[in-house]
Amino acid sequence: MDNTVRIVEGRVLLPAGTWGVLPDVHRELRGHDFYPPFPELAGIPAPGTTADVPAPARTIHIHYAIPDEHYDWYVAELDPTTGRAFGWLRAGGPYGEWGEFVLGELETFILPERGRAHRGRTAPQPSQLIQRDTAFRPAPAALCLPAPTI
Repeated sequence: MDNTVRIVEGRVLLPAGTWGVLPDVHRELRGHDFYPPFPELAGIPAPGTTADVPAPARTIHIHYAIPDEHYDWYVAELDPTTGRAFGWLRAGGPYGEWGEFVLGELETFILPERGRAHRGRTAPQPSQLIQRDTAFRPAPAALCLPAPTI
């Protein structure tokens, strides 16, 4: 059995059905899987392979957000062996930028509550977690990123 990771036709190929990043530790609170199914992950271009594509034409494959907080991460490229992604992101404001982020770090991130002490809770609330937009379908950046962005 071949367990070699390769890049073929701009995609990172993993051994059959494997996904090499951290487990989904907040799945129960989120109510859905943080990571899309493996076949969707396998279709995302490898890091650096869309560099020649104009930003508005880059395909966005996954959208993550913190509900009602203007925090968004849109995945255009992904290395499934490390979870390192490239895409468009914004952190709490109307504007964003293209850059790198790590899905394993997003999955475990908890937004602090505003103006409140921790109050002894041991588990975060779903509104404090980064959520995957399960209704999102791949589309060109020009059609799915918030305006003005590109």
